Amino acid sequence: MFQRCRLQRALSRCPQLFHVPRKRLEAAGRLVRERCLFTAGQLREVLGTCPAVLLEEHRTLHHQFQYAYFRMGVRQKAMVDARLFQMPFAELRNRHIFLERRGLYETPHKGQTQTSNPKLKDIVQLSEKDFLASLACSTPEEYEVFKKLLAREDEEKEEEDVHALYTEDDGDDDDDDDFDSDESKTAQE
Repeated sequence: MFQRCRLQRALSRCPQLFHVPRKRLEAAGRLVRERCLFTAGQLREVLGTCPAVLLEEHRTLHHQFQYAYFRMGVRQKAMVDARLFQMPFAELRNRHIFLERRGLYETPHKGQTQTSNPKLKDIVQLSEKDFLASLACSTPEEYEVFKKLLAREDEEKEEEDVHALYTEDDGDDDDDDDFDSDESKTAQE
């Protein structure tokens, strides 16, 4: 009975789940349970508070977990308490990097347990206005400029990565195409 009530509540919060194949729902649940190492109770809490997590692409969901766990140093219990998966990954990343670059968030080193970082719950659940006023000690204008600059950085990094793929040199100059050769001239004519 208790399980049925939770299921009904989840479906009322996210009716799109009716259209998702059962295998996909089960796969998302397994991902959260097995690859993200949430306990059964934590999984129930995640599904109860954020049933839309089952609609997410598995790779995106796992990436968001890994970012919070490895980059931010947040454990599963804090993720559940903060309702991590209610916030889009891009916004989580923006807020985290903004705090980090302002010197207000430090990525814990492996094995380190205590940091003076803001709680994930505050980063995720505060409105943007409250996040900026109480955590980031910043203005909306500064945050908007930061997001634009971060997007530009990401775009430049993508371009560099693509450029690096196409400019890898195998060290053999004999393979270079000579566009001024006789064959090229006939093709151009």
